[in-house]
Amino acid sequence: MKKILFAAIAILIGNTVIAQQPDAVYKLLRYEYILNADGTSDYHYRHEVQILRNRALTAYADKGETFVVYNPDLEELTVNEVYTLRADGSRVDMPQNAFVYQLPFQCADCGRFNHLRELAMVHTGMEIGCTIVVDYTIHRHYNLLYEDIPMMRECPVEKYEVKVQYPSDMEVGFDFIGRDYLPTDKVTRTTSATMDNGDITSPITLFFELVDMPQAPREPYMPADIIPTLHLFNGTPEFIPAFNRNGLAASKSAVGKLINSKQIKENAVAVRDYVVDNIHLNDIEPAKLGYRHSSAEEVWESGCGTATDKAVLLAAMLNEWGYAARVIGNNSDEVGVMIDTLEYRLGVRTKNPLTLYGEAKDEVSKQEIKTTVDASLDTLEDGFYQMRLPGVPGGPNVDVRRLALTRTTPLQSTACDLQSDITVNLPNGLKMVGNAVNQTLNFDGVGSVKISIKQSGKKIRVIRNLKLDKSTIAPSDYAPYRQLLTAWQNIDKVLLRSK
Repeated sequence: MKKILFAAIAILIGNTVIAQQPDAVYKLLRYEYILNADGTSDYHYRHEVQILRNRALTAYADKGETFVVYNPDLEELTVNEVYTLRADGSRVDMPQNAFVYQLPFQCADCGRFNHLRELAMVHTGMEIGCTIVVDYTIHRHYNLLYEDIPMMRECPVEKYEVKVQYPSDMEVGFDFIGRDYLPTDKVTRTTSATMDNGDITSPITLFFELVDMPQAPREPYMPADIIPTLHLFNGTPEFIPAFNRNGLAASKSAVGKLINSKQIKENAVAVRDYVVDNIHLNDIEPAKLGYRHSSAEEVWESGCGTATDKAVLLAAMLNEWGYAARVIGNNSDEVGVMIDTLEYRLGVRTKNPLTLYGEAKDEVSKQEIKTTVDASLDTLEDGFYQMRLPGVPGGPNVDVRRLALTRTTPLQSTACDLQSDITVNLPNGLKMVGNAVNQTLNFDGVGSVKISIKQSGKKIRVIRNLKLDKSTIAPSDYAPYRQLLTAWQNIDKVLLRSK
């Protein structure tokens, strides 16, 4: 009875947590870009965020402090006003000693970026129900606009404004990335200018207003375009290094030992893994560098760079080994590489799997492994041993332990067709504990898994097959997908004992 009561209480508490209010809410979030005819621009930012729960102010949250990174070589920062409006309506202006200038943490371990600065504003007078107001302007010595503004944030936004003002002889474009997840009934767009006899006599103003935007989803392994993003642009950033198809001879000896002449796909992944492990990532907004990117040689010699810098380097290294590789678009952290007439994508932030792009992304070729290996054993107590099953490369880079029982957003996985048949040689006198394993699951339109582990004398035969039909898993397919992945990942060891 006690166990049943405890379970009921746990369920109630869990439901309460899910239904709890957000930590904070933006009453106003404003981005304003003024592009001047003299080749300069002004970026004006303002937020008014109300604190709803104490968690918004604790060490792991971000509302108790505001950080502004800027480049003194290209930008001039002006703080217009920063204050806290307490719950009783009284105003607390931030004292001068609460403004701290420092080196941004994004610039650590990379001397090329040590000229950047960060203003940390430590807010005062905070309490539950207070509203923190931050307003600043950055004057830029260039008027190139190439910005991605997420329309959903870490907490709800009651009023979201984006404004672009530009000369009549300049063209400014926009696009919504992830528009499938954008509630269009909450978005208003207007364009205005003053006309005289058919001629525009004032700057053109492009204005977006969004109301009552919900909090962004936070589920793991979401597709990159799941968060609706407003893309603003008035030109193309300087991106010559990214499209230079030359190789990088200096890198060849460093990664040569990772290359196997017969494994084309695995070699590309190995080069990417080298970049992830050995080139430090400095996650700096492209605008802070004037949208300029380093050459592959600069990134290689310094051992550090932005995500786009690392992509430039990876493309050059792959080209050096005979691949046709390119950086995908401007300010990208992905490289496209052609293998057997198909384009694959590789990211440079993490060791994600090699994925097909475009219409072919769900087309996979069967990968078969049939081999014999010696057992890899860990000695336990009382005559027991633990045998680690041989790994099967090429599966999805998704940890099933991070997957909840239900899901509301698509999941980015990897389509695959893996078939492995491995015979493991055992030392004398060892026997599997328990019965042989024989498990098969099949879900139409999602995939299948087969796992068979059976001992015969001094050998254990391990058959592990995984087929996933799609690279993007819809919420309706999530439950069977999770079952398949659970079965695939849960059995990775076998218990043995002395006869």
